[in-house]
Amino acid sequence: MRRTHDMGGLPGGPVTPDEHDYALWEKRVDAMLVLLTAKGVFNVDELRNGIELLGSDAYERLSYYERWTHSIAHNLIQRGVITVDELGRHDRDRDGGPQVTQRFAAGAAVTVRRAFPIGHVRAPFYIRGKAGRIERYCGECPNPEERAVMREHGPKLGLYRVRFRQEEVWPNYRGRPDDSLDIEIYENWLEPA
Repeated sequence: MRRTHDMGGLPGGPVTPDEHDYALWEKRVDAMLVLLTAKGVFNVDELRNGIELLGSDAYERLSYYERWTHSIAHNLIQRGVITVDELGRHDRDRDGGPQVTQRFAAGAAVTVRRAFPIGHVRAPFYIRGKAGRIERYCGECPNPEERAVMREHGPKLGLYRVRFRQEEVWPNYRGRPDDSLDIEIYENWLEPA
C-alpha cells in the first residue's frame, strides 16, 4: 500500500515555489535536528521513518517543520532520551497553545470522510461516507489517532456528537423513520455536507 508521503508519479498539479522567511521555531527545529544527528542520538533515516509513520490526516495537515517536530519527539521517546510524561508535562506548562476553533454549529449538515487509513482510527468503518447533523460540540480533545502512536503533544481537535438517521446508515433498516444513532466524531473526519 502506498503511503501518503510517497507521491512520486501521482498527478499533483503545478508546483508553486514559495519563498518565505523561516519562523524562529522552524529555525530551532532545524538546529535541534542538526545537533541531535551530529551527537548520534538518531539519524536522518530515523527522522524520515518517523515522518512516514504519520497518518495521512496528520501528514497532510502538518507543515514541513511540524512533521519534523513530531518525528524528533517520536525518536527521542523511542531512544529513551525523554518520556511521554516529560513531553506531556512540558505541554501542560506552556500557555495552552492555540485554541481549537469550533468548525461546525449545532444542526449543521456534515459528511464523515470516506477514508481508510491504517492504524488506530476513531471513525467507525460503517459510518464513513454517511451524512448526518451536528447534535452538539463536545469540546476539544487530544487526537487519539496521534496519541496511539506516542505523539502526545499534537494539536487538539474538536469533538462533535453527530446524529445519523438509522435508515440512512443501514440500507435495510426496518425501524421507525425517526430512529437515530449518535456518534462522537473528531473534526478531522468531518466535512460540510
